[in-house]
Amino acid sequence: MTHISNYHTKSPRLLIILNRFVIGGQAVDTIPLAWFLKNDFDILILYGEKEKDEIEPSFLIEKYPGLVLKKIKYLRRSINPFSDLFAFFTVLFTILKYKPHIVHTHGAKSGFIGRITSFLSGVPVVVHTFHGHFFHSYFSRNISALIAFVERSVGKITTSAICLSPAQKQELVETYKILPASKVSIIPLGFAFDQQQSAGQCRQAFRNKYGLQPHDVAVGIVGRIVPVKNHAFFLQVAEQILAEATNTNVAFFVVGDGEVRDKVEALLTEKQIAFNNNRITAANRVVFTSWITDMYEVMNGLDIVALTSLNEGTPLSVIEAQYFKKPVVSTDAGGVRDTMIDNVTGFITNQDDLPAFKQKLQLLINNRELRETMGEAGCKFASEQFSKQNEIDRTKSFYFSLLAHKGLHFQ
Repeated sequence: MTHISNYHTKSPRLLIILNRFVIGGQAVDTIPLAWFLKNDFDILILYGEKEKDEIEPSFLIEKYPGLVLKKIKYLRRSINPFSDLFAFFTVLFTILKYKPHIVHTHGAKSGFIGRITSFLSGVPVVVHTFHGHFFHSYFSRNISALIAFVERSVGKITTSAICLSPAQKQELVETYKILPASKVSIIPLGFAFDQQQSAGQCRQAFRNKYGLQPHDVAVGIVGRIVPVKNHAFFLQVAEQILAEATNTNVAFFVVGDGEVRDKVEALLTEKQIAFNNNRITAANRVVFTSWITDMYEVMNGLDIVALTSLNEGTPLSVIEAQYFKKPVVSTDAGGVRDTMIDNVTGFITNQDDLPAFKQKLQLLINNRELRETMGEAGCKFASEQFSKQNEIDRTKSFYFSLLAHKGLHFQ
């Protein structure tokens, strides 16, 4: 790659490549960030085709207008040599036409294709963000090892990488040796929630919609229904809690959708636990809501948020829950300890420790004062640690420092 020096232009061109434009951490973080950076950069966003069980967050485009997005329909989560080859050349030709100064990739496949095509096109700065990783709990040991090998390989042509927490950096640098520490920067997620929305109205709307009574305690798990999220564990906990006669006021919500939803529902049927898709009743204490775009209603409507993942980068639902003053009970996965404070904003239990998870959840169910105390602490923590302005400032400085190192200077 040619080193460019003494190059002056008004605004650097930034090409962002997302795996898919769907409800989830990548889009919820990246779209607002791009919008806040558009006065300093010329931005184009490429994104892949969503899966059948996913929905596009059109509300983000309405809230953050003026961004230029282009779908690469051949860029899909599943591996298909034909589609992947078309995606590769589509991205390559886009880069050659757009001539970005920075290419910033998000996600595994877009990260691989985006970084290779950027290298071939001579892009000065190539950045990749690890929102999580696939080095364990997603695939077999051999496949996981292959993924790590590929990441190490493309890491050599990556100018710099961003991870979202210290724990994640430790995994990338020390555990899996994907990149040297000098190439990895930590920039936490930032959230720009509208403080003007009425928490009371949002809460009542959610609880009316699903038939919750004033005394009901609503426990929710939010995210894709995929193996790594371990919904089966969450429902094992629900089964034990609902089996106790004193827990008639507890309701469980599975918010989201995904490839193993049918298996999760079959598990409930096998255990003879009633569930539906629309309403809590005396006999039915579990509801699958599918995807909900209005997280203000969801987080205000719930009383406790659970996370049971086997592997996590920076869990969006944990941060959102705390921001909306909801305590969290989570398994100890990935960057969870960097996104909440154990015994202060919620509880963290060891993986697969069903008795401990149930005990902590039951403690919060039975103690409204504790829920409120932890909720207040969580809101303070999330507001301070995950400020959108902080993310904007750090990302802007990060970009310009990488450009300057390549001899690219902008007015």
